[in-house]
Amino acid sequence: MNRRAACATSASAVVLGALLAAGPAWAAPSTQVVQGDVLRLVSVADWDAASSLLPGQPVHWDVTVSAEAPDPGVVAVGVSASGDASLIVDAYRCELVWDETGCAGGVEELTTGWPIPRDGAEVDLLEMPDTEVAHLRLVISLAGDDAGSTQVRVHARGAGESAVIGPDGGLATTGLSPLAPWTIGAAIAVGAVGTLLFVAGRRRVLVESEDGS
Repeated sequence: MNRRAACATSASAVVLGALLAAGPAWAAPSTQVVQGDVLRLVSVADWDAASSLLPGQPVHWDVTVSAEAPDPGVVAVGVSASGDASLIVDAYRCELVWDETGCAGGVEELTTGWPIPRDGAEVDLLEMPDTEVAHLRLVISLAGDDAGSTQVRVHARGAGESAVIGPDGGLATTGLSPLAPWTIGAAIAVGAVGTLLFVAGRRRVLVESEDGS
């Protein structure tokens, strides 16, 4: 990934924040929360827009990552994807909570134009002290004409705990044996979530067919 760790100046932050707000739609965002013993992930996105993603019509996905650890430590944040449709991801971090107007604080560009791998492997996005809060915005775009669906998740790890979130919720684990009954049940629930980001390839084909008729 192409990463930059420098924060934008206040002037450029305002411009960038406005661009991030004006691009993808923000019609009817829904909120999900994953709360562990230490880690907390809050997801806000318009998943109705994501379910009909078309070329040139990206969607915002905002994820806030925070921790309340008993001892000082580090929280690692990453993303993973798996599926058939190629996606391009831009990722930013704001000093404040993102809203429909964009970012009112300094913006940090984490990666842009990133063709996210679809092998299901977690890719590191950032590391931060567990005393900080990461207000992330992922701008997800359809990269090509691939029909199908792709699942995207945001992961967090720290203080012996891990958590993952997607549009229908997620899973927080605390390092117990993978044979623990509640862990198995939660893993099954996550697997049953199904498509976390559905790219409606058939819908696009139908629209194009109707236009051509």
